[in-house]
Amino acid sequence: MKFSKYIAVICLCSATLATSSVMAAEVSQADLMAAAVKLGHEYDSHYAAKDPDAMAALYATDGVLISPKGPVVSGLPALHDYYVKRFASGAKGHSIKIEQVYLKGDGGYSIADFSVTVPGKNGKLHRESGKIVAIYQHNAQGWHLSLVEPTVAESANG
Repeated sequence: MKFSKYIAVICLCSATLATSSVMAAEVSQADLMAAAVKLGHEYDSHYAAKDPDAMAALYATDGVLISPKGPVVSGLPALHDYYVKRFASGAKGHSIKIEQVYLKGDGGYSIADFSVTVPGKNGKLHRESGKIVAIYQHNAQGWHLSLVEPTVAESANG
């Protein structure tokens, strides 16, 4: 995993949260940790159910996923389509464990461990693991993922 990639995401997080126009009630570190854990559990549950509608609904309207394989997926319709394809590929068994959260304004970001079973280049399923940096938005509708960037450990690429 590249340290510079984490720095770039953290800088983007700070810029995104600093320019947020939605002002919500003051958010605490405990609020953010609870929200991050809840969204992580929902992500894993919706992934297990292979529900692309529910997956997309976890994101903010302008949410972004930077896929481990490279494409940048922006907006709810594109996120929905990404998860349709992801599930059709046989991907399963997603697991997120939130390690740390960092409060920034009315949102924040987290660093988490994750693992998932996905098809490799040869088509055979294998387990990948790595880190996820996620930026969270809090507004009147609750907590949502603003940006998600998983990084797969080099030895896990298949």
